[in-house]
Amino acid sequence: MDDYQRLVVAQFFEPMPNLSQKSCHQFVLHHIAPILLPNATGKVDVQPSPFQGRMSYTAILHTHSRSADHRIAVQFRSDKQDLFGVNEASRIRGPIVPLVTYQGMCEGLFVYASPFAEGIPYISVLMSSEDFQLPLQRKMVTLMDLADLITRGAERPLLYSTLLYPTSLLLLREFVIRKLLPRLRDLAALPVTLTHQDLTPFNYLIDDSTGRVQAVLDWDGALYLPVGSNFHFMDSLFGFMTLSGWQDTEDRQELETAFYDRALTSLAAQGFGGITKEQLESQKAIGMLLYSVERLLKFKDERSEHYLDGYLGGLSLMNGFMFSH
Repeated sequence: MDDYQRLVVAQFFEPMPNLSQKSCHQFVLHHIAPILLPNATGKVDVQPSPFQGRMSYTAILHTHSRSADHRIAVQFRSDKQDLFGVNEASRIRGPIVPLVTYQGMCEGLFVYASPFAEGIPYISVLMSSEDFQLPLQRKMVTLMDLADLITRGAERPLLYSTLLYPTSLLLLREFVIRKLLPRLRDLAALPVTLTHQDLTPFNYLIDDSTGRVQAVLDWDGALYLPVGSNFHFMDSLFGFMTLSGWQDTEDRQELETAFYDRALTSLAAQGFGGITKEQLESQKAIGMLLYSVERLLKFKDERSEHYLDGYLGGLSLMNGFMFSH
């Protein structure tokens, strides 16, 4: 782990004096390994994952034998996961979504295990690049993989399921009323897909040399929603946050056009040939508002406002629209 990851781990364990990396590793060796690897031969060890999240601690259970090596990710979380999303995602998307199993409790933390996923979090690749700039072709590969992933498994909704705006969106009521409400009838035709609720660059792993998506993690809370509801997460490939606000990359238009073309092609191959980019972008706006405004109200910080401004500014339906004050 680098210095930043060590800091993240230290902050996770700070409010838990009875727990540490060492005690978690001992728990994995004495309680998890005998269950998941009952017939393991050769050396068995536990090491911290090189990539850690703020809400969990992840260790890697590693077995070494003459025939093969085997690795299992064991995660200690303060919150209980809803495994419906990951089970559905694994069924629909296959091995790109590692299956997660509940392994019990350790000193008040929920313990989960999953096959170790190869790859590097996209955020790490971005942060190690110069000014968040990556080669266009490599970004395009990542984008195409994500376009396929988030449109796969499309099916007709049982009911009209396009999301309407809750009370929190009254902060943007003029935009919603003037731009989105007139489009809701068209959005009723959108199929639903299992929708990842936090598809940030932390949660998909890529092959750094090719840009191919290796795994998509953290399907906790995934829901069946109209396709397009989580398209705002793709903006992480179209731009980045600076100290003064959101900045689009020079190749945004080319990347965004390619993304929508791929998404529409994927939907057409599944029998939804009449869908348009305008429908998808309108649903993206609804999903983006639900996601961003909730966080804006929760965190009340300038950074949340900058992200919301950046997401809104990237919508073509914002052309010619001005908020009145």
